[in-house]
Amino acid sequence: MMLAKQNSSIAAYWLSRLFLYRLIPFTFANMDSIKRLCGASTCFLCNQVSDEIFRAIKAKGTQGQIAKGQILFKEGDKADTIYFITEGCIKTHMKWSEDREFILHFNRPGEVLGYRGMGGDLKYPISATALQKSYVCSLSLDSFDRLLDADPAFARKFLNFHINELRDAEKRMRDLALMEVKGRVANTVITLEAQFGCDSLGFIAIELKRQDLAYYAGTVYETFFRMLKQLEEENTLELNGKKIKILDRKLLQAYCTN
Repeated sequence: MMLAKQNSSIAAYWLSRLFLYRLIPFTFANMDSIKRLCGASTCFLCNQVSDEIFRAIKAKGTQGQIAKGQILFKEGDKADTIYFITEGCIKTHMKWSEDREFILHFNRPGEVLGYRGMGGDLKYPISATALQKSYVCSLSLDSFDRLLDADPAFARKFLNFHINELRDAEKRMRDLALMEVKGRVANTVITLEAQFGCDSLGFIAIELKRQDLAYYAGTVYETFFRMLKQLEEENTLELNGKKIKILDRKLLQAYCTN
């Protein structure tokens, strides 16, 4: 038993050395020129790896900037890179019809993109587009595979992240299937506040296009706008341009359960 543990420790050590030796510098196809060094406190990668691997990442890694409206990767593209958001907001979305899309998630700092491209198919099943100027760290999927082998503790943390994402996605699919439109609109507002918090005036601390919010709620712009106005007239919400403030949380939550 002791010998097995020693062999396991030796194997883990050499795997980590192999990863550090073969670490591929971060690349930024589809992004602006490199802006600053990696190592941000909001980076899932830099926060969760071992100290030794973090030092290698900090030495070789950098962050790339994505402009507002810029596509990070497209549905159906070859999957070769995984991304770690350190600043900004990036939506993940799928094609719904020729002129519509379905938004799966508004991704914030600390979240991971591109991992759905891992596996047998090696194609991105969704697209990712920046909703504001954003920064990301990135690794090739080959390097990320080696990282998972070299750092088992990080692999467990990534697995937990993936499990939580899957749990949230299953809940969201249930809500979309069972909720009335007004409930989906109410749930969208509650979810945004939970994700991004509020500013000093109580408005949700991110401003998004109504079209994007409609696609997230699984409806069309006209219906979403009409429901928002109804909630405003009921004094459930306060609207100020793109800004949204929750006034009657209890009633808003009731729409999500009815």
